[in-house]
Amino acid sequence: MVKRRIKQNELSILKRELRFLEKSEVLPIEKTKEIEALYDVEKLSFTKTLLYVGSILIGAGVLSFVASNWGEIGKTIKFLFIIGLFIACNFAGYKMEIHYQKTSKSLYYLGVLVFGAGIFLVEQMFHLGQSFQASFLWWSLGIFPLAWVLRDKWILFASSVFALVYLLDEHYLQGGSIPYWILLWIAAIYILNGKIGFSKKTGFVTAVLSLAFIGTMISFFINGYEYFQDPSYMYGLIYLIIGVVLVFLKGKMRDIYVIVGYLTHGAAALILSFEGTWPLDWLYIPFSLLYILFVLYLINRGSLLSIIILCVMIFRFYLDISFAFLPKSFVFIIGGFLLLGFGFYFEKQRKKGVGIHE
Repeated sequence: MVKRRIKQNELSILKRELRFLEKSEVLPIEKTKEIEALYDVEKLSFTKTLLYVGSILIGAGVLSFVASNWGEIGKTIKFLFIIGLFIACNFAGYKMEIHYQKTSKSLYYLGVLVFGAGIFLVEQMFHLGQSFQASFLWWSLGIFPLAWVLRDKWILFASSVFALVYLLDEHYLQGGSIPYWILLWIAAIYILNGKIGFSKKTGFVTAVLSLAFIGTMISFFINGYEYFQDPSYMYGLIYLIIGVVLVFLKGKMRDIYVIVGYLTHGAAALILSFEGTWPLDWLYIPFSLLYILFVLYLINRGSLLSIIILCVMIFRFYLDISFAFLPKSFVFIIGGFLLLGFGFYFEKQRKKGVGIHE
């Protein structure tokens, strides 16, 4: 009988639920053992590790050799070498797809590395003068079709990361312009991620990519206004609202986006909890009190992430106050006890089976 391979944490959850069904007398002990025997822990493939590490080393070695001897090689030979190496990697990967799937995939990954490094080397060779982030954009665009054809989650993940690096260009972050077309790219990555079997990693990066795009819009519209000398509170409030909306859309979207919502409103609230963030210094106090009440409401609904956010907020104010009035030794001792208490409470809630973001 072929066992279904799952991750260790998934197996732990399965065992916990089977124990619960045993105690509830829904399933007999023999049946739970029979179900448990159908699963096995997914182990890291030694062959895959060798192949993938080998591909990275080959790619790094070849490109390092080319880069170190770049001045001694003619432009035509340089360009043909890069193109030839890229084609060779993908052609070899294609030929080995049927009989040697793991080796084939490692060659495709090597091709992805060669393609990216080739972009930077050609840029240097022809003195194109584009920004560092723009090269990552072309890398993202170039490997996306390969992710589509191969239905490969890791290549798509890399494409989304490279797109994020591009969007973090200083020109966009400072409000120079808004790259509206990036919305099409976000949509393309989102759709393909769903079609090839949703990857939480890519989903998370896509969500961060969307938040970064919103950041470029904020920067663009407030750029040049004298009233927004320090626009930190504007960023904080907008991201706080976005995070809260994502949290309340639970059940209507994938869980990873809800988790991003918690992280977003938690980070935004932490920024807004400092006195210097607001145009009126005293506003941070009523805001912090209202936000803590909101987090307590989420905790009452059974959210573990909200417990973590509350702990961070409490610890932030503890450090702010205690450093002003207590000796440093007491600050660390009391802080340690606080963290132990937070950890104990968090574990206790997990034992009860409270969800991450219910």
